[in-house]
Parts: sequence; structure tokens; C-alpha cells
Amino acid sequence: MHKPFMTVSDQVELLSRRGLKTDSRTAWVLEREGYYSVINGYKGPFLDTKQTQEAGDDRYRDGTSFNDVYTLYIFDRNLRFLLFRMTTLAEAILKTVCSHEFTRLHSDEKNPYLNIANYAPEGEARDKAEKLISKLDRILQGNMDPKRTDRKDYLRHCLEHHDGEVPLWVLANDLTLGQIYWFFQSQRTEIRANIARSFTSLYADSHKHKTEVTSQRLDKIYRRIKDYRNICAHDERLYCAHPHDANITIFQVTQDFRFVTDKQRYLEFLQSLNSLLMHLQKDIPSYFDVICNSMGLQYPDDLQRLMQETRDS
Repeated sequence: MHKPFMTVSDQVELLSRRGLKTDSRTAWVLEREGYYSVINGYKGPFLDTKQTQEAGDDRYRDGTSFNDVYTLYIFDRNLRFLLFRMTTLAEAILKTVCSHEFTRLHSDEKNPYLNIANYAPEGEARDKAEKLISKLDRILQGNMDPKRTDRKDYLRHCLEHHDGEVPLWVLANDLTLGQIYWFFQSQRTEIRANIARSFTSLYADSHKHKTEVTSQRLDKIYRRIKDYRNICAHDERLYCAHPHDANITIFQVTQDFRFVTDKQRYLEFLQSLNSLLMHLQKDIPSYFDVICNSMGLQYPDDLQRLMQETRDS
């Protein structure tokens, strides 16, 4: 076999041969977390590049321990938890604003989100609208089927008691972040502008000054949030992820949250992120700068500056 089966004891022995310090807890961790998830996912900063090339397999920097690698693994897991919460808040705001602005313009129509005429008239946005309408219709049809055991009570209630009418603000609860992002992208220019103005007003309400949040800016922000949300949801490595573009970093999406969540919760997020980084710096100081660089962050300057700017805004 190209990748032969190895017992946990064999895995520990392999790591030791490759220069990684192990201890009695190493096997305990590998049994619960898995060799692939911990080692293959987080070994990068700890490898000795020259020795690895010469040996033809992994070789670790002098003094590196399994606990160092596991510390980064745990840091990344906590970072996913933290980021996932913020993407959930950002998702709720987008759903609320899109539902309000779209329905306000089509208040005299039953289920207007199923009418292709209510979307952008051409181009890629039109194609997305057609696919989205098909998805929305399947959701409604599925929740009308009495044989389905996975029907949502809030959708079933509207369908059965309101003559098949399901307001968008109800249906939005069953949509993913990706789907509501597609909904925003496929809107006519007027509604996209109205949505952007709503975000601008929400920002002004939470801060001391006004900052224009354009529809183009929202588009870029929510694309990044969507991509990082997917990484968090699938339990993938996060700290060094650069979806679609090498210039997109964790610190970039950290700044994005400022414009799509309220000031208080954003500051709490920054403080929690700072706490995570402080512990990481204490636990693995020799590798800390490399990890921060992968996040697009110069610590502590970038984070302290962002926190101060937010407090003053």
C-alpha cells in the first residue's frame, strides 16, 4: 500500500524518528484527534526545510515537540469557533436587510422571489437568479409534501395557513449564507443600492461617524465571509487559508466584520482574538511570527490599531 496502515504506537515512533519530541500524552491525542488532522494539517511551520529536502520525508526543527504542533492545532480550532460566530452574526444581518428591502419593493406580490422579472435582467446575475429561483421553489414544494419528515414547521405553517404565501423573511431562515449571498448578487441595481444604504445606516447607528458601505464593498466582504464560513463549517485548517486569492487573509476578513456587525460585538470579537494570540505567543514563541504572517497580521500592532480605531469610531 502507498499509505500503509499504522498503529498509534507506530505513528508516535515515526514522529520521533523524524525529530519530533513526543511524550506519554502524544498517543492519547493521536487516538482522539487523528494523525492526519494534527500532523499533516499543522506541521508546516515546524519543519526544517533543508533537512526535509535532503531526507526525502519530514524532518522537524531542533527542539520542536509534538505539543508545539498540537498547540497550533488547538489554536486553529478555537479560531474557527470564534470566526464562525461572527459569520453567523453577519449572515443574520444580510438575511434581514435583503428580506426587508426586496419585500418592500415587491410588497403587492405573492412570493415575489419566485418571479425572474424581479431580478437583474442580464449577465451572470441573471443566471444565478434562475438557479436560485429553482432552489427556492424546491424548498417550498418539499415543505408542502406531507410524506416528507424533514419539513420545517415555520414554512409548513405559512404554506398551509396563508394560501401558500411564505414571506422572504421567513424563507430566509432556511437559506444558507451562500444562497442569501447569491440572492444579493442577483438583485437589480436599485435593490442592491438600497441594501447597501441600509448597511451604511446600521454602521452609522453603531459608530460615531458615517462610513459608506457600497454594494460593491458588500459584495467583496460577503464573498470573503462566505468562503471563510465554509472553511469553519467543514473543520478545515483556517489560520493560513487564502480562498481564491493569496492576498486574502484571516486579518482581511477580521476587518470586514467591522462593517457588517455592531460595534460592541465586533470589539468583543477583537478582544477574544487578541486573547487567543496572546496565549499562542506564550506557548510557541519561536513560531509565532510565522503563524501571524500566514494570517496577514503583524501582531500586536495591527490588532491594537484596529481595536483603537473601532473604539474611537
